[in-house]
Amino acid sequence: MCESNQLNMKHEITLRTFNNSDTKDLFEWRNHPIVRVNFFNHCPLIWEEHKRWFQAKIQDPKSFTYIAYKGKDKIATIRFDEKDESIKVSVMVNPAFMGQGLGTEVIKLGTEEWIKGKQLDKPIIAEIKGDNIPSRRVFERAGFKESFTTYVWNPGEKVHG
Repeated sequence: MCESNQLNMKHEITLRTFNNSDTKDLFEWRNHPIVRVNFFNHCPLIWEEHKRWFQAKIQDPKSFTYIAYKGKDKIATIRFDEKDESIKVSVMVNPAFMGQGLGTEVIKLGTEEWIKGKQLDKPIIAEIKGDNIPSRRVFERAGFKESFTTYVWNPGEKVHG
């Protein structure tokens, strides 16, 4: 793999920094219907927009992404985006590997690797849709705690009452 500092856990998961060879995989994972429904923006991605986003993320010094492997298989991605008040973490599991208990390990491993040598002064936050129970459980098993709930009203929606 690309990183000399590879980490192993019980499923022998390793990490490396993502690169241009991952563009298509992330595009396909993100557009899979099971994955897409759990994103805040659940619309299908357009290839040209995805390529631009991907290049921007690679060049952004406040964004860092790992690709997780189990053997030779790409199983997930974990990304950290530094914001003013927090660090946002997001995880996407390859649809072919969902339901195998790998997400928790990817979160633990990715977080441990990313924080090495850093003196963090702000929290790491995962924003998860309320009805995405599997993601909520995975983050809880990885040591994250529920902090607050956000309620949203979108213009154009009817108010029931």
